[in-house]
Parts: sequence; C-alpha cells; structure tokens
Amino acid sequence: MATSYRLKVVTPERVMWDGDVAEIIVRTTEGEIGVLAHHMQIISPLVPHLMTVYQPNGKTQQMAVSGGFIEVKDDGVTILADSAETADMVDVARAQRARDRALENLNLPTSSVEVDIARAQRALARSENRLKLVGKDVQNLGR
Repeated sequence: MATSYRLKVVTPERVMWDGDVAEIIVRTTEGEIGVLAHHMQIISPLVPHLMTVYQPNGKTQQMAVSGGFIEVKDDGVTILADSAETADMVDVARAQRARDRALENLNLPTSSVEVDIARAQRALARSENRLKLVGKDVQNLGR
C-alpha cells in the first residue's frame, strides 16, 4: 500500500477536499505531474484540467480544476484553485451554453467586434473541462 499524505483543495467559495490521498495527477503549465508522498517541494501554476485523486482505499475521484496553483510541501499538498468541481456539481446545460458562447466568440470576424481571444479561450477550456468530467465527448459536440 502506498504511503498517504494530506491534500487540501481550496477554491474562493469552499474547501473541496481535505483528507489523505495516495496520489494525485495534476496539469501544470509545464505539463502533467503525479504527486506521491515525499515528492520534492514545488510551487507551480495549474492550467484547466481534470485532476485525478487516488485515495488510500483504492477509490478514484476526479475534479475539474480551472486553474490556480499547487504547492507541495513536506507535510502535504495544497491546491489553491480558481474553481474546482466534482461531476455531481456540474450543470451540463450551462457548461454546454458556455462552450457554445466561447466558440461563437472565437469564430467571430475580428473586424465585426473586439473579442478578448484569451478570455474566450479560457472560457472554452473551462467549459470543455466540465463536460469531460461528466463524460461528454467534447470532440463530437460540434464546432
């Protein structure tokens, strides 16, 4: 059995997770990393992704994380997330509408309206992340 450590996932609204885990998989700006107990200390920004949490009892949980930071220390890991959701928290219809709006904004001719491309790309990543969490195939939803 793998050694466990303390994970705390905090958003501006709530504490999403505060408990022992065996491993987590997160995506930083440098790529995907797995964190086991006794991992080297790091602080790194996170990008929108599905974080996987492996619990000591063998269960697995996923959360849609829309960015933030991870801090790995000797006494555990803290994730300060812009937002984080479990599958039961996702409003699928709302996520689909957000995805559609973001795609619409990204496909507008630049001369017709000034669109904040970076903002639309972040909105698209967040909405697709949520849809993936609930099992939707975003590649086949139409673009």
